[in-house]
Amino acid sequence: MGEAMRLNGFLLGVVGATAALLSACGGGSGGEGGGGTGGTTDSCAALQPISNPESCQAQASDVDCSLVTKFQKYNDCGVAQKEPPGPLTRSSTVMEYGGTGDPQISCFDPASFPDKPGTPATVTMKGTAVIFSHGCSSSDLKIEVYTVARGGANDGDLGSLIGTPVVTPSDCSVNGVASDEETCDPKRYECTFEYPGVPSETELVVKTSGDQYASLYDYNIFIRNADVKAGVWTHDVRALAADDYGVISQAAIGAPITPGNGAIAGEVHDCGDVRIQNAVVETNSFRKALTYFGDDEAHPLPDLSGAGTSTLGLYSALDLSPGPASIGAMGKTADGKYVGLGFLRVRIFPDSVTTVTFRGMNPILVP
Repeated sequence: MGEAMRLNGFLLGVVGATAALLSACGGGSGGEGGGGTGGTTDSCAALQPISNPESCQAQASDVDCSLVTKFQKYNDCGVAQKEPPGPLTRSSTVMEYGGTGDPQISCFDPASFPDKPGTPATVTMKGTAVIFSHGCSSSDLKIEVYTVARGGANDGDLGSLIGTPVVTPSDCSVNGVASDEETCDPKRYECTFEYPGVPSETELVVKTSGDQYASLYDYNIFIRNADVKAGVWTHDVRALAADDYGVISQAAIGAPITPGNGAIAGEVHDCGDVRIQNAVVETNSFRKALTYFGDDEAHPLPDLSGAGTSTLGLYSALDLSPGPASIGAMGKTADGKYVGLGFLRVRIFPDSVTTVTFRGMNPILVP
């Protein structure tokens, strides 16, 4: 439940930073922060490739030169990246997903790629429907699991629906998880769920939605057979209240997300699933703002001076047009190499949030 709780704090932090962001960014819609100022073919040609392009060559594409800015220097398999603010370091002071020592990035080296996807097995996904921001119950939340379409015009879109969608009960207090929340009387109740018939060793998307919720599409879900215990894989999903969707954008760019557009949010971890600092993230689609967050784990706030991930590894990109999009993470090693830290083709859905947390080399990208 820890990751969902951190993302709760992320949303609440965005709300709390409204005034600072609006005064400093003028609404976040202008200048270099807008994700493109009319680049040229020459600006594309000047981009330097990352040192490990094999880690994303399965989904690599050409850079959109119209989006390249003078601040971007590197070609991360089709995503133009800025100079990282410093060498990659592990986050050792955080309570969740922390670690010491040098960053573990060997899984992005072809000699240490993980195994390709194995033989799928049918498992049951069990977990808790965790409230993403505010609310006292995650009742009546619809949970759907999809495969991911790959290839052609639908690359990164939803594939086949797996099994039958699950809807959480209307009363979460019976078998749900109770926690203290000052706005809830007497407790906050988050429903538990079971979703049978989910395939392992398969690229998946988990969608949550409902009448009182905004749609949230959680990408980069891959169940290794080794992580299944007695036929069960444990994974929490998130419930995003409909009004919180508008709060995110209002706080960051001073206006609602354009009707029909969407957002991306997530974290960057290393091969050992430890959050890393000084990673940079970018998309190959126009966005009005891309924001990193500060070091306050309980209440993370957007860091207006942040040029890369902090100890929390958090990032967000706001107001993207619906359709295919690539998102990549990159960093600089202590010996000066520029390495890709994760890459994925996803889909931006209207009036929704796409979440992507990088946790090392994705098995579906192993050539």
